[in-house]
Amino acid sequence: MNESEALARDVKAWRAKEGFTAEGAAKALGIPKRTYEGIEQGRGFPYPILLRVALKSENLSPQAKIEVSPRVTPRQQKTGRRV
Repeated sequence: MNESEALARDVKAWRAKEGFTAEGAAKALGIPKRTYEGIEQGRGFPYPILLRVALKSENLSPQAKIEVSPRVTPRQQKTGRRV
């Protein structure tokens, strides 16, 4: 098994464990969805070591992403008043 195939296996296992969709996994990792899909299909990634470190990060779990999400600020109407 080459590095790309091993990375694909590990990324698929991580996504299943965390319960991400492909789109959610890509967002959590900060990469485009198509890039993420390519990794899962065994096309490789130019920075496999960084990706493996990211997969082990506690900050990528769905709960952690919710906790660190920025607060939504009230929208302003065209008049400039807060809603």
